[in-house]
Amino acid sequence: MTDEVEQEASSDSDDETVPELTIEERQEALKKARWNVFMYLGIAALLFAFALYPFMSTSMEVDEGFGSADKSITVWGLPVAGEDFTDIPVDIELVVQSIPTDVASIEIFMIENPKGCEDTDGSNADTRTLLQNDKADHPNKYHIIEDPVESQTYEVEMSVDPGIYCMQVVVNAQTGSGDFSGINVEANVDIYPTQLPLAIFAVLCLVMSGFAFIGAQKHGKFVKNLVEPKAEPSVEETVLAQTSSARISAGPSGPPTGPSGPPTGPSGPPTAGPTGPPVAGPTSPPPEQTPEPVAEPAPESAPEAAPEPAPPADDVYEDQGDGWFFRKFPDGTYDQQVYVIKDGLYVPYEDPNA
Repeated sequence: MTDEVEQEASSDSDDETVPELTIEERQEALKKARWNVFMYLGIAALLFAFALYPFMSTSMEVDEGFGSADKSITVWGLPVAGEDFTDIPVDIELVVQSIPTDVASIEIFMIENPKGCEDTDGSNADTRTLLQNDKADHPNKYHIIEDPVESQTYEVEMSVDPGIYCMQVVVNAQTGSGDFSGINVEANVDIYPTQLPLAIFAVLCLVMSGFAFIGAQKHGKFVKNLVEPKAEPSVEETVLAQTSSARISAGPSGPPTGPSGPPTGPSGPPTAGPTGPPVAGPTSPPPEQTPEPVAEPAPESAPEAAPEPAPPADDVYEDQGDGWFFRKFPDGTYDQQVYVIKDGLYVPYEDPNA
């Protein structure tokens, strides 16, 4: 019973397999994948460009009579309290055209208050004191410029949570006389509430473009294989490659053996010659002797017949498998032609498609 269930499941899985795409469908998929790459890259570039653009801007000038200026500003963004990466960047460009000689510093405050700058309970003044003493919960809402210089521009960067703020620019004199005549200080404020969301979406678009690029590479590989298929090796090349690899893997059994050392020569010089002069010969001629008959030399025997040379060894046909044979000559070399058995004989193989 279980075998039947497994067979049915396997047949169902075979029926649900994705059909093979044709070359036209592959080319269309490749084109779409490439367009997706460019589309996601373009969207990411636009999102990064908008993330660098301030969607909220304002400006304010310091009042010459009071030496300070304030303005209510509403900042919107992700409602996450505390100092973290979701804070809204605030860029302040403080342009000091002219100030009295007794000015000691210029302070910039971002005081969060639901009523803005229209407070009646003095909460803004209390918050200013906390920011000056570095006791506030969010320290990136206060900045001080010591000894400001005329005709100078100061760049100040802050980060705040979403909410309603009272922005104040205060010019502090050294003597405290309260004479702020001749003050010309301007503050240009740029707020980037959409920087973080747009940056997150831009990064996601870059990731999607990466996946689309990987898909385009896969489709391009399939299309290349379909359009330009690789040429398969012929039967002769396959058999030659197998034989060559087998001979290389076998290799020689070892180095050839040679003489164990140099040939030995004579152990010493020849023995000494005669020790004295020759002995004197006889004083009279020798007696005549009858010559003995000379024996006739025996007839020379016929030369032995040389051994007949051995007939040449037959060629060896080595079986390579699947009906293919290589012809090996007696000297150990191989014929480059592939042989097959036909009618009981080894005959060279002929390609029927040639």
